[in-house]
Amino acid sequence: MKLSRVSEKFNFTVPETARNITRLTEASLIAKDVNGYFHLTPIGEASLQFIPSFEFVSKHKKYFKTHSFAALPLEYAASIGALEKSEFVSGFSETLFNAENALREANEFAWFGVDQIFASLLPLFVDIIARGVEVKKLMPRNAVIPPKILALANDPVFDRAARAKKWESRYLDRLDVSMMLSEKEIVAIGFCNLEGVFDWESFRTNDQTAINWAKSLFLYYWEKAKHE
Repeated sequence: MKLSRVSEKFNFTVPETARNITRLTEASLIAKDVNGYFHLTPIGEASLQFIPSFEFVSKHKKYFKTHSFAALPLEYAASIGALEKSEFVSGFSETLFNAENALREANEFAWFGVDQIFASLLPLFVDIIARGVEVKKLMPRNAVIPPKILALANDPVFDRAARAKKWESRYLDRLDVSMMLSEKEIVAIGFCNLEGVFDWESFRTNDQTAINWAKSLFLYYWEKAKHE
C-alpha cells in the first residue's frame, strides 16, 4: 500500500501519515519496496501476534494493576491475549453460581486448579462422575480443607471414580493460576494479587481459542504435579 492510499484509508493527512510511516520504518516494522509500496516486515508480522495480549491487559488494566500473570510459563504469558473475548467476573457468589451451572452442563470433563474446595460442588461432582464426566483436581500442597468438607468427600463414589481414572487429584508446591473449566467454557481463570493470594476476581468465556489455551495451560501444570 502506497503512502497516499494509507493516508486515504485511515483519514490521516499526508504529512501525518508520512511521520507515522517513518516511525514504523525506523522501528523495522514496515519497509518500502522498489515500487513504493509499504508492507510489513517479519518483525512487523511477529509484533502483530502480541496485539491481542496488549489489548487484553489494557482493557483490564485496573485488574492487572493488582494481579500478576508473570509466574506463568513464558509461552502462556506471551499468549495471554487468547483470553481477549472473556468477560470480567467479580465476586464469590457469581463465580460459584457459574461453577455450579458449568458442572451441570459438562459432558466430557471438568478440570479445577484451585486452592480450596466448595462444599456445594461436591454433590454436583457425584452427579457428573455418575454421568461419566472426567474430573481433574489440581491443588497446592498447603491447601487447608475443612474437616466437614473432607467428610463429604469420603463418599464411596469418589473412590470408585478414582480407580476408574474419572476422578484424579494432583498437587503442586504452588499454584500460579486458579482455573475452572469444562469442554464448553472457562468458568473462571484468575491470577494472584500482589499479596500472592487468589481472590474472587477472574475471567470467564466460552470462546474456543481461550478454552484450548486454558486446557493446554492446565495440562502443563498437571504433568508437573504429583499424586499424594
